Amino acid sequence: MKESLWHGFKQIEFEFEGHDAILVFPKEKANGNWTLKTEYWDAFPNTEIELLNRGFHAAYLKNISRFATKEDCNAKAHFVKFLSEKYGLRDKCVPVGMSCGGAHAVNFAGYHPECVACMFIDAPVLNFLDYPGRLDKYEDIWEKEFLKAYPGMTRAGIFTLDEQPMNRIPSLIENRIPVIMLYGTEDCTVEYNMNGRIFAEAYEGHEDLLTVIPRACQGHHPHGFFDNPEKLADLIMERI
Repeated sequence: MKESLWHGFKQIEFEFEGHDAILVFPKEKANGNWTLKTEYWDAFPNTEIELLNRGFHAAYLKNISRFATKEDCNAKAHFVKFLSEKYGLRDKCVPVGMSCGGAHAVNFAGYHPECVACMFIDAPVLNFLDYPGRLDKYEDIWEKEFLKAYPGMTRAGIFTLDEQPMNRIPSLIENRIPVIMLYGTEDCTVEYNMNGRIFAEAYEGHEDLLTVIPRACQGHHPHGFFDNPEKLADLIMERI
């Protein structure tokens, strides 16, 4: 186990079931709540830092793939149980999913709703036909990453792929998991109309579970509210 500082907070790094793992501790008044960054540890961490200041822990478990396989989702469920038992954290975390991390957050929550209190997803990849399946745009990612995660997959096959994040929506609604979703109106990398908008339309009649916040005139980055992490932290705390 390696101990260091992460943005001024105590951080430990260790191996958990073959995955690199990280846990960050609040400086005081731990309340048992915690965030689980589902991909891209240390990317745009303002919201997690704000929650650490409010007594949350922050954690991360390295994925095998960016594309939300069941294997990675199951590993997160084991990780939740481990942190709950060893460190006294709640047995329900707050997944923080940015970009491909959004696919991880949604699939993880859908497969293991017992592990999730609410989730924050930002410019999320929710439609593998768009990213990385968009023809003539992401061929390299499709070939080198997606087909490694899902060998033999075709674009037509995504319609029936169980791990397509949109397929988790019924489970999220049935288990009444609150979702906070941000997106940039000028995002050309993970287009809202092909991802978040389709996701949001499925919540007709369940609007109380989904909070959608557009960021006008912004692209894929930066994630979060760079100048106002308090707003996101407030929304998360209202929903856990």
